[in-house]
Amino acid sequence: MIYPFLLLYGGVLLYGAATLGIGPGEAVILFHNPFYHLLYQLFPGSELLVRLPTILVTLLNIYLFYRLALRELRRRDDAFLAAVLFALLPAVIGSAVVINKAPFIIFLTLLFLLLYTTSPPLSYPLALLMLFLDNSFATLFLGVALYNLSRRREEALFFAGLFIASIALFGFDVGGKPRNYFLDTFATFAAIFSPLLFLYFFYTIYRIWVKERKDLIWFISATAFLFSLALSFRQRISLIDFAPFAVIGVILMVRTYNHSLRVRLRRYKGRLRFYFSVVIVTLLLNDLLLLFNSLLFDLFPSKTKYIYPYYEGRILAQLLKERGVDCLQVGGKLQWQLRFYGIGECREYILSQSGQGGAIPLFLYYRGRHLATFYVLKGNRKGEEKSVTNRNFKGKLED
Repeated sequence: MIYPFLLLYGGVLLYGAATLGIGPGEAVILFHNPFYHLLYQLFPGSELLVRLPTILVTLLNIYLFYRLALRELRRRDDAFLAAVLFALLPAVIGSAVVINKAPFIIFLTLLFLLLYTTSPPLSYPLALLMLFLDNSFATLFLGVALYNLSRRREEALFFAGLFIASIALFGFDVGGKPRNYFLDTFATFAAIFSPLLFLYFFYTIYRIWVKERKDLIWFISATAFLFSLALSFRQRISLIDFAPFAVIGVILMVRTYNHSLRVRLRRYKGRLRFYFSVVIVTLLLNDLLLLFNSLLFDLFPSKTKYIYPYYEGRILAQLLKERGVDCLQVGGKLQWQLRFYGIGECREYILSQSGQGGAIPLFLYYRGRHLATFYVLKGNRKGEEKSVTNRNFKGKLED
């Protein structure tokens, strides 16, 4: 069952990646990461092809997750259910269709867990490699260290050392004015899982904590979740450093649900199945709105501002090309977005969001929704702004 699902799921991801514009953060990665910059040079302007690595890695992650779930849950149906739920998480879908590091972190985490549970000696060199790749693996090392400490194993010292080494290598930011971001972090986790599924995740973590034997997956998932909440009392955190480890808790949720279902008499199972169906329906609705996000402009126009940056660069570049402008200066991440879409950087024109006398406005619309307004000014050789008085230039920008 897993292979037909991967084929279908891959097609959905391809559609999502092909229809979504390149975001500001993605554009920066494309021109600063050597691997992605090579992809851009090979496939300039192709939103789908530069995102293909994250899609392929996500598909591989789902298969590895299925193998890990099969080892933990024993039954193929249960493992398949866990893999499907994992694949349907908004965080997994969202990270698959945009350029980011989360799919690669999840891949190495799943590979480590499979090796650690089947061939432990092979997992240690991988853990050492992961230490130097990214600071987020500190959460994984802490979870594995706590698991081994609970079992009173000597491996706890090794992984505690990796945790300390990761903090020393990449640092740990506790600067700035203390502020409470607990509710923000809680809300973000709800978006990562979808609200109802997140409630069940929270319940599962708590239930295992107080009632059941805690395994390696619980320690990693709970550490990521609880550690992030603890830090959020003082500062804003980057959830991309914690979410990849929390989502593996889907295996725990499936195990808890199946246990609750199988110990009940048949006449009491209907209500539990109904609740499960409600959770799945809300999860699918979240996924549909995420993949077909253009519908949000029609259905929920006041809730779409977070999507704007993914469309502004593409629409703005199109308007500039239609008016004969192939280079300008704007600065910031928008400069990289426009560069991806073929608008170079020069001082001949200057783009700004603040209108001045003689500046030509460009109104950005998508599906009838006003996204932003930009103004184009003529620039001199020193890059200084001045009003547009040249009729030929005005003709380029005004229909």
